[in-house]
Amino acid sequence: MGVSPTGITRYSSRQIKSESYESVSKPIDILGRSFRLIFAEPGRTLKVIAPGVALVAVATAFLFGSLANMSDNDLTPPEPVSWPLVVVAIIVGLLGAMVFAIFWHRHALLEGDQREDVMRPTSAIYGAYFKCALIVGFVFFVVALLGSIATGFVVAILAAATGPVGAVISIILFLVLAIVLSWVLLRISLILPAAATGHIMTYSESWEATRASSRDIFWTAVLLGVINVVLEQLAQGLILAVPNLAIFFAVLQGLLQSLIYVSVLSTLYGHLVQGRPLT
Repeated sequence: MGVSPTGITRYSSRQIKSESYESVSKPIDILGRSFRLIFAEPGRTLKVIAPGVALVAVATAFLFGSLANMSDNDLTPPEPVSWPLVVVAIIVGLLGAMVFAIFWHRHALLEGDQREDVMRPTSAIYGAYFKCALIVGFVFFVVALLGSIATGFVVAILAAATGPVGAVISIILFLVLAIVLSWVLLRISLILPAAATGHIMTYSESWEATRASSRDIFWTAVLLGVINVVLEQLAQGLILAVPNLAIFFAVLQGLLQSLIYVSVLSTLYGHLVQGRPLT
């Protein structure tokens, strides 16, 4: 493991391989550990996520403040009043998302004396995390684009050949595609908690580290999909029951989904790279 002048360390491929093959994770154990990270200390959880949530809230206020024609009776789309304010809102929102994820990964993964610096990451950490997020986003975009084109081609053939039956098969194929994309995202995204905790890992090393547990990560992706659907349905039901709090419930839904996802990433990284037990 090498150390750079910025204090960011790099895992060797040999180290990642040796640690990732020692145990195979189980989907229920992965989610159980992730939920314990969130709910074991509710006060600590709120403290860690508060700065990121506050920044996203500020960005949302900026964005709404920069829009005109927001009347419910106006069918025309809102138009930006101030592009500079929109740009500021986007920057603050991205920073808030980064702070949210970085603080959480550090809270879940740092140990010993490093615990004192959970909410004090260096500028190098932010830079490394932003770079890794761009890499993950680009790789995911390419995979999603190719997968969508291939699936769309198959769907077009089925729809022309089998009619209504093809439509049902098409829905199933797109559901499978969504799960596969989530699986790919989980497997390449270990570089994010690595960057948040001051380590350098490539997306290919992340893929290698998750190879022995790829089947269980697939089923974890399936369970995450189910959880997201349940949370979405609950939010929609609450919005219908109390429409005046629609924005609050929508934000709460997004917050819970984001927190569960970053917690799963922290759990996978802690188990497969750091060698932590799931139970």
